[in-house]
Amino acid sequence: MRSLRYLSAILLFVAVSCSPVKKSTLTEVKHDDKALEWESPFSKDFDKAMFKASLDVRGKHLSGIALIKKTSDTSFHFSFANEIGMTYFDLELWKDSYRCDYVFGPLNKKAFLNILQHDFRILLFTGSFCGNPSHYKDPVTLDNIYFYSASSLFAYFNKENGKLTRLAGWSNLLDAVLIGLEYTQGPFPSGINIMNPRIGMLLDLNLLGR
Repeated sequence: MRSLRYLSAILLFVAVSCSPVKKSTLTEVKHDDKALEWESPFSKDFDKAMFKASLDVRGKHLSGIALIKKTSDTSFHFSFANEIGMTYFDLELWKDSYRCDYVFGPLNKKAFLNILQHDFRILLFTGSFCGNPSHYKDPVTLDNIYFYSASSLFAYFNKENGKLTRLAGWSNLLDAVLIGLEYTQGPFPSGINIMNPRIGMLLDLNLLGR
């Protein structure tokens, strides 16, 4: 699922350093009466989803099966293992914290885990409740873009179907993150990319079932 669209996004990230989006490239929509109401695809009636997964980070490549499961109204469990059952990650995620139950030795680095869990929290816990946004449009695709300054978050929506297609923000003050979502059918994404170019991370999740 590493399309040219996502490769272009990586190049954009490198060009703008730690900022994932340049507002100067967007068209501001003024006098917007009502902002779009939205929430993460992992909210509402979400229970669990299984993905074929691959992770590339700093020269390391891991592949296997990932599971995201909602464990309560305020928490999720993320596990990632290879096809023979060797666990890479086993994490519990809350909106403001996380617990690491197991991490594969070479990736058991506090700085990396802080980036990974923060990127997942952007995917799992964001929505229009993040604050009062500024409204922009992509001058090429005409997709709607909302910027939530309190969360330093950009949310992109397809102009035709209104689906969330991209989240762009910061893992921390130095690390920008771009999350891409693709849909083949239904309201839940069939593919998810989480990218952090400064540390060379690309996590691909392709839906196997729910």
